[in-house]
Amino acid sequence: MNCSKTGGKNKMNCNHTELEINTSNCTNTDAYAYGISIDIGWFNEWIVWEGGIAFNTVYWLLILLISFIVLHILRWKFNCRLLTERLDGLEDPPPPVERTSHWVDWLNFSIDEEAIGKDGATFLWFQYRLIQIELLRMALSIVLIIMHFHSDKLGERPNKTLRSTGLYNSGINGTHGVICSAILTVLAWLMRKHGQHRCIRALASHDVDSFSSICNRRWLMITGLPISTTVDSLLEYLMCTFESSFSAKGIHREQIVMAHDLSKLLPVVDRLDFIRNVKLQINRKANKGKIFQRRFWDFKSYFKKVDAFSYYNKAEEMLAIEKDKIINNLEFTGTVFIHFDSPSEAKATKIAITRYQSNLFWKRGQLKNNQFQPSRWTVRYAPPGSDLSWIHMKKPRPMWMTMAVWLRLAIIYSIYIFMMAAPASIVRWLHLEGHGLDHGSVFWNRFVLPTLVSFFTTKLTNWVTQQDQHRRHLTVTKASLASFRSICFLEIILYLVRMMARKPLPLLLAGDFHRDDFRLECLFFPVHGSFVACCIIVNTIGGILLNHLRFDFLWSYAKKWFTFRSEEEKNVYITSYRAEYDFASNYAELVSNFALTSIFIMIFPVISLVSCVFSILRFLSDRAALTQIYPVSQIGHNLHRESINMALKFGIASPLTLLIYRRIQLGPNRNLLDPGIVAPLCLTILYLTYLIYAHFKSRGVLPKWFRRLLRIRPRNARSNEEDEEDVIDSMSNTQNEYDPVAQIREDDLCKAQV
Repeated sequence: MNCSKTGGKNKMNCNHTELEINTSNCTNTDAYAYGISIDIGWFNEWIVWEGGIAFNTVYWLLILLISFIVLHILRWKFNCRLLTERLDGLEDPPPPVERTSHWVDWLNFSIDEEAIGKDGATFLWFQYRLIQIELLRMALSIVLIIMHFHSDKLGERPNKTLRSTGLYNSGINGTHGVICSAILTVLAWLMRKHGQHRCIRALASHDVDSFSSICNRRWLMITGLPISTTVDSLLEYLMCTFESSFSAKGIHREQIVMAHDLSKLLPVVDRLDFIRNVKLQINRKANKGKIFQRRFWDFKSYFKKVDAFSYYNKAEEMLAIEKDKIINNLEFTGTVFIHFDSPSEAKATKIAITRYQSNLFWKRGQLKNNQFQPSRWTVRYAPPGSDLSWIHMKKPRPMWMTMAVWLRLAIIYSIYIFMMAAPASIVRWLHLEGHGLDHGSVFWNRFVLPTLVSFFTTKLTNWVTQQDQHRRHLTVTKASLASFRSICFLEIILYLVRMMARKPLPLLLAGDFHRDDFRLECLFFPVHGSFVACCIIVNTIGGILLNHLRFDFLWSYAKKWFTFRSEEEKNVYITSYRAEYDFASNYAELVSNFALTSIFIMIFPVISLVSCVFSILRFLSDRAALTQIYPVSQIGHNLHRESINMALKFGIASPLTLLIYRRIQLGPNRNLLDPGIVAPLCLTILYLTYLIYAHFKSRGVLPKWFRRLLRIRPRNARSNEEDEEDVIDSMSNTQNEYDPVAQIREDDLCKAQV
């Protein structure tokens, strides 16, 4: 500030050089995302009040209330298993455990780990910790709202609204830095408490004596073998190359299991089991002479009568022939599993191969037999058989095909962001919006269209995320981690691009692109805070409806209904359907909402009130869904850890946003040591230092992949300790755990004897 003394009383005139962030050129790039503006008097004013927060809250809560009333009536009227019992895929589900409870207990935050399993309880406890943070942020946001409301930078007195409580109506002072530091401190403390409570080693709880992966120490998994490898050739190579090491290990031919491509076999086996279960139902009901249900496009069935049992007999024979043909022509995937009698033998063998690979790096030109290329092998303990994704285990792709997959994913993700950054432009292009002030147009534009847009956004996001499966993740844990990161980053990037663009992105694709079409200043446009708050409302209620209305099952059943040939087939499908709770997408939704709230809590503190209320509603909904709808399921330990780490990393958004806002406000010529910028800068650096320290404490100074890249390996004792830490034995001893083909043949033999 520039100050000068005037008059005899030595008064001081200070001219602040602080500038208001200019967002006059920033517009809502998608004004029709959750409603189309129609001049219908007071109703229109109420709809657009505070960016639509009030309207979306009332509208979606009404939809939720009506849906639950209808669902309750259906359950009372029909008492159908599909509406009242868990979708666990069991023909005779266990009787429900009687628990004495009062209706008030539904409103508390108790978690029944016995009913929902360990992983479900960990997920709910993570939500509970986030709710505690949201309650703190809501209390501090009320302080910010009062402080911003009584400022008069915009000169709106006495006609002030909640929009006047934004940061643009008040200058940054020490209160903002204190609030940010309080939020970050409590966030780190609660995440540490959560990690210690659930035995999860994460950034905030790096001192927890836990594990990061589960494996079977009696089995080794070797990938990267040539496709022409056979059991005999591999055994001969191992015995010749590691003769001194393997002489005491007792490895035999029967202990080597070759992994084959089962992507075509498993669907046929599932279909064959389904047909056999249908035949079993027909035998129980003695309906062998019942004509199977015809379909209008199946013209042959009108002229030839076929009883249901004969139809399914023929289908079973054809599938059995197809199954045998596929088994006889299975392709090797380049992966083998080797069994050992004790974990010590597997460990010694693993160390011997690893040492040989290290020495081989300097002797590439001296190799006589380069057929097996051991330098390309990846040797590790085998994960549990239940965690292996057999349908994605295929032979390695060539480099050009791998690059094509990555290019495909990049194109799909880019198209998704460009489309969903301005869905109203797509709505107009498809001529879906109504015109006029008649009741039909108003109802369509204000109620039906926003609901369809939100539903389409959710399903499209899930479809885009599923495209990541083309990378062929070998384990379910890796696939869930990839899905979590994909959804989380997709949503955050989508919203940030949508808010920083000055025009709808379809116009940019049409060629109307200029250098200033993306501006960081537009992130602080006042409407964006209410827009993100509305998105949190819509996404939360939409997720609750999809879970409790069992939409995934109903959609799957509707698609299969056209293929059912008998009443028994329909009953078997309903009975065997198993719904799995998607922990990855729900974790991603929680973390992305938390990150977006962290960005806007200082700019638009009203968003914290919305986030707190709907996070509590989501917790109650997820607890009921895990208890009443979804069966107990298991997920990888890494997903719980990654969600904690991601929440901690996104916590830096609050001071970083404050720092960016202040820097833009002061202009490029102001010194970084200005008192208005030092507080958020120091807080950002301090929290970033904490994250770096926590990362080094939890994962070491250098990551494993970086050490492997530089060929930096510790000495033998340290190497053994490093490979064994963070690993827990699965203690599984299932027969044919790593040989699904042998298990299929054994099941067929047992069924034939019956």
